Amino acid sequence: MGRSAAYWAANRYPDESVEPAASAPLEDLPPAAAARFRALRDGLRENSGVAESVRFMGATWRWAWEYGIGSRKLCWLHVIGNAISATFTLSGAEEERLRRLPRLASDLARAVDEAQRTGPVKWCWLELGDRRAVDGFLRLAARKAEWLNERPATHRAPRPRRGRGAEGESEGE
Repeated sequence: MGRSAAYWAANRYPDESVEPAASAPLEDLPPAAAARFRALRDGLRENSGVAESVRFMGATWRWAWEYGIGSRKLCWLHVIGNAISATFTLSGAEEERLRRLPRLASDLARAVDEAQRTGPVKWCWLELGDRRAVDGFLRLAARKAEWLNERPATHRAPRPRRGRGAEGESEGE
C-alpha cells in the first residue's frame, strides 16, 4: 500500500540542498527512536558487503538512508517526523524464499502482502515503531544480504551525473 503525499511531506530532512549527516537522526530524534535508528544502522552495516549512503531520492521520498551491496539495494530508511520506516524490494525469487521461512513476523508478512509491484519487484514498506519491529526487520535484511551475496554484482559503467553550474544551469547546456 502506498504512503500518502502528506506522509512523505513530514520527512525530517526535506531540503534537497541540505544533505543531513549520516548520524543526524541520532541527535535529531527523541531518545527511543534514536536508539532504534542506531540499532538499524549498526545491524544493517554489519552484514557482509553492505554500504550506507545518504541520498536525496526525489520530491517524494526526499532524503533517505540507502543500504546496498554494490549496485544492488538492500533497503532504504526514512526519518518521517519522529518515526522511522523502511522500504525494501523483493524479487519474485526472494519473495518465494521469504515465504518458505518459518515464522515470518506478521508485520513483515503484511508489508509483503500490501506491497506495490513495479516490473519485476515488489516495493514493501514497514513502520519501525518499536524494538521488536527493528529486530524482525534486521533478520529479514540479513537474509536478503545473504541472498544478494550469493550472486555476483553486475558491473555497469557508472553513469555520468550532470552537475550544476555557478548560475544553477546544468553543465553542458
